[in-house]
Amino acid sequence: MGLSRRQFLVRTATCAVLFGLAPGLSACNGVIRHDSRKGEAYDALLGAIGQERTDMLWYASLAPSSHNVQPWTVIIDSDRWTIGSASSRWLPAVDPENREMLLSVGAFVENLTLAGSRFGIGVRSRVIAQSPNDPELVELQLSKVSPSGYPLERLEKRMTLRGPFQSQEIEASDFSSLIDGDEGFFYFPPASLEAAWLDEATIAANRQQVKRQDVASELASWIRWSDADARQYRNGLTPESMGITGLTGWYVRNFYGRDDVLNQDFRKNTVNRVVSQVAESGGWIVVTSDNGTPSALIQAGRRFERMLLKARGLSIGIHPMSQVLEEAPWKRDVRDALKVQKSPQLLLRVGYTRDYTDPVSVRMPLDRVVSFRAG
Repeated sequence: MGLSRRQFLVRTATCAVLFGLAPGLSACNGVIRHDSRKGEAYDALLGAIGQERTDMLWYASLAPSSHNVQPWTVIIDSDRWTIGSASSRWLPAVDPENREMLLSVGAFVENLTLAGSRFGIGVRSRVIAQSPNDPELVELQLSKVSPSGYPLERLEKRMTLRGPFQSQEIEASDFSSLIDGDEGFFYFPPASLEAAWLDEATIAANRQQVKRQDVASELASWIRWSDADARQYRNGLTPESMGITGLTGWYVRNFYGRDDVLNQDFRKNTVNRVVSQVAESGGWIVVTSDNGTPSALIQAGRRFERMLLKARGLSIGIHPMSQVLEEAPWKRDVRDALKVQKSPQLLLRVGYTRDYTDPVSVRMPLDRVVSFRAG
């Protein structure tokens, strides 16, 4: 039996989506971060906590998170703030132990601290979580300090890149600048045995993961295909944030939906895209921690974010591809395969790039993140 007209169009668009075709015609583009700027709740917070602290929260919200779920929460009690996470924004299929959530919360705390230093607000943090499922994770104490002059543009311009990356090895001096003295980072150049293992394992882990119905359903629930959904939720993955623009972007925003993510063509082409991505890179950076406790993971997330904030200035693209850490048997074997003494927490495909643009991933209004301690 032949394909229906819609099936044909969907399959054609799926190939275009996964392989990045038809990127032009900006007039067809959809919702991006610039469309809401600091969000609808920004003005309301100004009167409650002042502009500098409100801006701290906005800059913190630009931190990265898996599927752009933005899991963090903030409870304000004068100069004491408590950072937690919302269980409704967890990813139980790909992140059942909340490892990636804790890394994201660490990145959020780092952004908050850096923005505060610029405004002369010191942030002293203490991890209070005993379990990754605790609703309250980090306690912050704010105080007045001398302004640092930290360039806030780094926070605004930080973004994840999927490529294309150049295949040349990252210069030792650039890697040194990227990690800036932080420990727990390992770089494996493209010609190394470790990089070859990561390439093959990433493809295999993705091939296994796309067969999982729970993973596909979870991803489908976090893709905001339509402009209406992007404006309503202001989180998740939009066509723009996935690099789908122009006529292809217009098509998927108007005709794609949840079921299209679940079809076999989408899953097959996802793996094909991963094969293409690992073939074009300057190797891998692995972020490790001493162990998997909430404190260690939050600190690893902070170090990760500090590195990300330097990447654009060095023309280095960074693409987290941590499916190896999400699927057996690779998550069990990765430490021995890479010959590292600490626990790998993030696997980053990296490479020099000329394709840095302005970030487009949407952000939730601050009133969905911030609340005030009662009493």
